[in-house]
Amino acid sequence: MPDSVTNTSASLQLHLRLTKVDRTDITWFALFVLVGGLAVLCPLFLLGCLAAIATLGFCRLMVLHVRSAGLEFWQVPLLIAVSGYMVLNYGFDNLAFHIGGFPIIISYGLMYASLALAICSHPRLITRALQEPPILCVLALLGLTFFHLVLDIPSYGIWALRDCTMCFDGIFMVAGLACAMKSNNIVFLTKWMMVIFVLTMIYSFTLPWAEELWSWSPESGVFLKVPLFGNYHGSGDLLVAGALFSICVGSYVVSRPTWLTLFLALGQFLGVAITQVRRMYVGTVVVLIILVFLGEAKKFAKFFILLPSAILIILLATTLGGIEISGRIGPVNLAFFEDHIRSLHTSEGTPGSSVESRIGMVDEAFQHFLSHPVLGEGFGQPLLTQMDMNNAEGNNAVTRTPHNSSLTYLARLGVVGFAIWVAFHLCLTKRFIYALRQRRYCDDKRVSAFVLWAFLFYVLFMITSFVEAPFEFPSSAVPFYFLMGFALGLIRWHLSGRNKSEHRLLRL
Repeated sequence: MPDSVTNTSASLQLHLRLTKVDRTDITWFALFVLVGGLAVLCPLFLLGCLAAIATLGFCRLMVLHVRSAGLEFWQVPLLIAVSGYMVLNYGFDNLAFHIGGFPIIISYGLMYASLALAICSHPRLITRALQEPPILCVLALLGLTFFHLVLDIPSYGIWALRDCTMCFDGIFMVAGLACAMKSNNIVFLTKWMMVIFVLTMIYSFTLPWAEELWSWSPESGVFLKVPLFGNYHGSGDLLVAGALFSICVGSYVVSRPTWLTLFLALGQFLGVAITQVRRMYVGTVVVLIILVFLGEAKKFAKFFILLPSAILIILLATTLGGIEISGRIGPVNLAFFEDHIRSLHTSEGTPGSSVESRIGMVDEAFQHFLSHPVLGEGFGQPLLTQMDMNNAEGNNAVTRTPHNSSLTYLARLGVVGFAIWVAFHLCLTKRFIYALRQRRYCDDKRVSAFVLWAFLFYVLFMITSFVEAPFEFPSSAVPFYFLMGFALGLIRWHLSGRNKSEHRLLRL
């Protein structure tokens, strides 16, 4: 080949490469100019575009991860919703948009969509769910709720629907049961829960800056405008549950380094010092007693050592180090906690709500029960006339619940509904007792460890329900019912060899 032809070909290829480089540079330069112009002229529009791109990227990563983990598509909206409930709690609970004045709640939309897809994907799911007595009790409560709604919706409208979610949320036990049908889901869900508890811990550390978060946070609401960020409703309860999860299940999620799970548990105990919830002081003692009764010496030792370690860190940081940290209702120091613990039996000169105020709530709610003792008052009217003057939104809303979920069921559903409510817990406790007896014979130690944690989480949640209203708030109730349904599925299908054989026959 002549040299002139070779030189011409080489020059042409070099020209093409230079042209390609120039076009690429010009494209990137134009893109940066466009982004810079938008940042100056329309910063909110640019932030919206970046948020949309980040959301699409996150969804794509989620889909890829779901496929690699062997999960089903319906589990994606389910886990997104439960994650939002557990981390952002009340803010995510109120995330909604309105169509013609009617609120469309995003969290509920995700949950009900995932439940519908699960039922379509597993036609025999309902049949299997009906084999669980706790779910039968939930369906009985739903039947009584529908009876009340026929009468209450014409009188109270959407407020009746707002109050009845305490009964409707129980249906999400079926979604948890569906997640337990595949044995490989336990591996993914334990990893997912560890991440959620770590995020909850980190989020709780921002509580001292709650007012700053409220000031710039976007707002949304079903009935009232609520900031998306800066809410810590129930965070203290989840921190204790997260510390227990690290102690009971953490070693099956993070094998190396071995000290990491203990470090995470310690961090969650420190988070409790900031959230300052008295019920968890009682819950911690109850958990220690249960671990002794069940013969879990190693878990008891870890729990018992980490508690004074957290107290020692607080002492060193606040007393010797001179660090001032603001908690939910007072400073984070040993003097405050002494008074806070003393307030469990006396309210004179102690922080937190008084015992007398809680007794007054109980008396007022009980009067509603006495007016309708058999079937209850129903849904729509608040059970209290007290105004919440100290809520985060500053809207002085009516306190609709008496800070005792069992009393709420008694007042709204009467003796009939309350009997079903008690039967639900008796059936659930019976399944846990069976599981705790069988856990030593389980081949998969991760399953037995998770069931033990689920029982302890149930105990903590019920302690909360006697002094607060977790079942009346979807941000607390939905994760509870989902995890209880998942635990029931593990007990039925994966706890022992006989249950595994039964599950294989059901799948045929």
